[in-house]
Amino acid sequence: MENSIISKIRFVLINDWDPISIGDNSNLSDEYDGYIGPIMEILRKQGDVDELAYLLKKIENLEMGIGNTNIKKLYNVAIKLKKIGNIYYNSSN
Repeated sequence: MENSIISKIRFVLINDWDPISIGDNSNLSDEYDGYIGPIMEILRKQGDVDELAYLLKKIENLEMGIGNTNIKKLYNVAIKLKKIGNIYYNSSN
């Protein structure tokens, strides 16, 4: 299960979030892996979309130095991440 959810989160981070535009560069496919753990923690504890969006904003602003955060985009990414979390961590599944 861990590898599957990690792959799905990585896919969303690279294809939907991608604040530093690594895109299809296969040499950088693990660039955002350091953020997967904190995202998984939020998903494990059934955190909400706001918490995920806030984490992404914090990463962009504080760790990457990106000041012009697109909140709408972050919420769209957070919704996708939450859906992944619901599949893997929803106790009713």
